[in-house]
Amino acid sequence: MNKTSEVLATLIHYNVAVRDTLEYCLKKDAYDANLFKEKKRSVLIEVNEHTPLKDIIDHSGENGANLEKQIREFYDEVYGDSSTILKLADDGLRVDHAQHLKMYKYILPIHEAVASMVAGIINDAHTKSIDVADMEALYKADERMYRGVVTLCLTNDLVLLFNDFNKAMQDNGGKPSAASNFIGQDIQTVINHLNFVKANGHVTQLDYKEGVEDKVNAFMENVTGRRDLKQGERFPDAIRAVQNSIGDYVRVTEEAFRTLYVPAMQALVAQAQADAKNAEAQPEAPKAEAPKAEEAPKAAEGGVDAPLTMGEIDPKTGLPKA
Repeated sequence: MNKTSEVLATLIHYNVAVRDTLEYCLKKDAYDANLFKEKKRSVLIEVNEHTPLKDIIDHSGENGANLEKQIREFYDEVYGDSSTILKLADDGLRVDHAQHLKMYKYILPIHEAVASMVAGIINDAHTKSIDVADMEALYKADERMYRGVVTLCLTNDLVLLFNDFNKAMQDNGGKPSAASNFIGQDIQTVINHLNFVKANGHVTQLDYKEGVEDKVNAFMENVTGRRDLKQGERFPDAIRAVQNSIGDYVRVTEEAFRTLYVPAMQALVAQAQADAKNAEAQPEAPKAEAPKAEEAPKAAEGGVDAPLTMGEIDPKTGLPKA
């Protein structure tokens, strides 16, 4: 694994921890407390230590400072000890599902920012004829899976809010009320998030464009009254169709992603351990200057000289063990 691939692997690894926070936007009977601890550790460690992500942030001026601030707020609001969203208790992890919108507020922009770094480094590697084929394949697999998972979460919330909106209208004799107006604002927020996910996506395969994006666009128009339901179709039918289609897509893309991700992280750990041994055996070298903010994020051969460090990887999740 060359140095550029190491940098890419650590950034993708970080984005997986951000993406997998979406697990808590899906209602389940129970959540794995140990997996929560692994994600909690992963979210903050990359900006607390000398890592490729921290290096890029530190040399990206105001944009970098804003991203680090957002990451730290994300940790405090979602994973921190005083969080009201996720709380580890004696009976397991408790999730406040009334606060999904607060999680999306952080997950969506952070994931896009880090994905943009990855794409920039891959493009730079191409211009320098550096082989990053394995990491490029992993990046594309993550992109496909992320678009499906985040769309599934947002669509589920759109359905719940739409049902709440209809009930609030019925309770008020079919007329708008303070309650229905409040819910309507949340519906618009979710629609804005879905449009944000679409606008920033780079997936062109038809299983996503037709099976996810087109169906969700049609459903959003159904909800907002811009599109009629199909003849003989009722809203429960439309809801079931869009959720099933997204779910089928997520299952396929998750399997494809895990097939690439786990061995990539195992290779990263092995390479990081080798780098650490080499660093111990050699005298300290002058530190290379990191890419500046006005340049596209780069990770050319030797562009990040410090050895990467990472704990033991859990083969099931790809995250470092807590």
